[in-house]
Amino acid sequence: MPKARMAAFEQAADGSWQQTPEAKNVLGIIKGSGGKPFKIEAAPSPLAGLTGEGMWGTGGGVHRSDVGDTFVDPINGSVSTAAHEAGHASFPTELISRKNQEDAISKMENYTTDATAGNRLRSVYETMSKPILLEEANAQGVARAAIDKAGYEWENSGWKGIPMEQSGLSDDIRPELAYPGEYRFGGAYDRGAELYSAVEQVGPGPVQRGLSQEEQESLQATRRSLVPAMDRQFQKGYSLIK
Repeated sequence: MPKARMAAFEQAADGSWQQTPEAKNVLGIIKGSGGKPFKIEAAPSPLAGLTGEGMWGTGGGVHRSDVGDTFVDPINGSVSTAAHEAGHASFPTELISRKNQEDAISKMENYTTDATAGNRLRSVYETMSKPILLEEANAQGVARAAIDKAGYEWENSGWKGIPMEQSGLSDDIRPELAYPGEYRFGGAYDRGAELYSAVEQVGPGPVQRGLSQEEQESLQATRRSLVPAMDRQFQKGYSLIK
């Protein structure tokens, strides 16, 4: 029989939410590995996630790097979720640093119109999609290493997938890289997703159209590079836990 999900929080007699012993153990391992200090808190019931809906009951978490807050759903949030958010908070990659993001935006704004459509498509991936993919893979590596060191079972039930033709990721990859579909290539939280079929600007906005053969080839090459890049970053994150 599968093991029961390890909850990140439990409710005390006074109604407050407290980290479970398992969560304290795993988060202590991450804290002891030399990263940035962090604090994982139970999400307040009104706190909205990326969809704008309240977080309670979603099983999710969020690290707000701009203000340093890190929250996990206390109702259905697991120790694996808490460890993942701790990975973001304690060992963020330079890929999502403010400087890197500003440089990426500047690069996109100044990207020459003389470039081929395929190269423009690739530039969207490199500057908008890849940094998020690798940041998520890094957090997953940190989390999995801490879970393994604690001797617990990794938990990923309830993850949502998206069609392979969108993500380019098959179902037989490392489970940690099959992160909730919204974050995967082409998912709802992929900031570059909407541009993969709208890379030409005509007038005030993009024109939706099919991809040319050159763009299709560029997209296919990008998809082939996804899993190896994510796996390398996962291993880097994993190696950070001592």
